[in-house]
Amino acid sequence: MRFELPAALEASEPPEARGITRDAVRLLVAHRSGTRLVHATFSDLPRFLDVGDLVVVNTSGTLAAAVDATSPDGTHLAVHLSTRLPADLWVVELRQGDAPYSGGRPGDVLVLPDAGSVELLAPYAPSSGRLWVTSLRLPHPLLTYLAV
Repeated sequence: MRFELPAALEASEPPEARGITRDAVRLLVAHRSGTRLVHATFSDLPRFLDVGDLVVVNTSGTLAAAVDATSPDGTHLAVHLSTRLPADLWVVELRQGDAPYSGGRPGDVLVLPDAGSVELLAPYAPSSGRLWVTSLRLPHPLLTYLAV
């Protein structure tokens, strides 16, 4: 199943800042037995659970980790930092506008603002053209760089 979240539906701030309670946030339920999707709210979660189901709560924070970039041929891209790997490498997603970008090649160096850069080392998975293992070169520590 492939799912694209329209930008207008992305939560850009906590629910309380939008005037709703946490149990009123949207919940999209995908049924394992097919392609049926149900739009609900988080308070509806118990009606979708069966005895023995496991619920995992993710309390990790998120970063505003999208950085503008320019490819070697001048294409304007967004680099979305996904996962930090050992040896200070990162998995990133390349996007062009609202669409995935699959035009990268190993060895490409993308220019970032403020003299930063990201080098595409290898596709994250053999069949993936949009997720890359990369090396970041930033003029400041990551959190400082992202806050600018």
